[in-house]
Amino acid sequence: MKKRMWLFLLVMVLAALDVIAVDHLRINAAASKTSGNADENHSAAGEQNGRKENSGIPPAEVACIIREELRLFPIPRSITHPAYQAAYEDSWMSARTFGGERGHEGTDIMLDPDERGLFPVLSMTDGVIEKKGWLPQGGYRLGIRSTGGIFYYYAHLYDYADGIEPGTAVVAGQLLGFAGDSGYSNIEGTVGNFPVHLHVGIYYNDEHGVETAVDPYPFLVPLPIVTTEF
Repeated sequence: MKKRMWLFLLVMVLAALDVIAVDHLRINAAASKTSGNADENHSAAGEQNGRKENSGIPPAEVACIIREELRLFPIPRSITHPAYQAAYEDSWMSARTFGGERGHEGTDIMLDPDERGLFPVLSMTDGVIEKKGWLPQGGYRLGIRSTGGIFYYYAHLYDYADGIEPGTAVVAGQLLGFAGDSGYSNIEGTVGNFPVHLHVGIYYNDEHGVETAVDPYPFLVPLPIVTTEF
């Protein structure tokens, strides 16, 4: 009798643990579904609007994941035109005004010559394309989710490379498209409102499942730059 009672209690405990585990999975799944939401509003377009400011410094474990995943600088160096230049600085939370006052959530890589469609944009990481298309702030953009759960954001593109579609897996160094000056308009296809450049954004989900921006600048600085013909 005692043995049966102990077995009954053991089964009840295991069942309770199973319920807790299922609830935990549901919570994580719900958090996962909210990831990338900022890409649909001003925030992942590189602009903070209505969200609490952060320092741009991620937790140590998140920073470690980002450093491990980033393989190369997104703009290559031209073999045939060594005078072509890509320059950037730490512009985290610099003032922006399109659509309202806000801070800049990303790093702008400015390009010379100022010619849309000239500079290739390469994937910095392996991952899966999660977002593609037009946003008012970001213009033609791409959002790539890495295996580590980090969201890498590329904005103001001129156009996309063949085969770049949501759900498609990409690898570091793969051509994503070409840098441009699209965006800052509700009218899809608008260009010319600022110089040609690539906006890079990095986002992670915090412990509450809230998508949070990271200052990309310190992660971009040590990245190797590949050379190619263009």
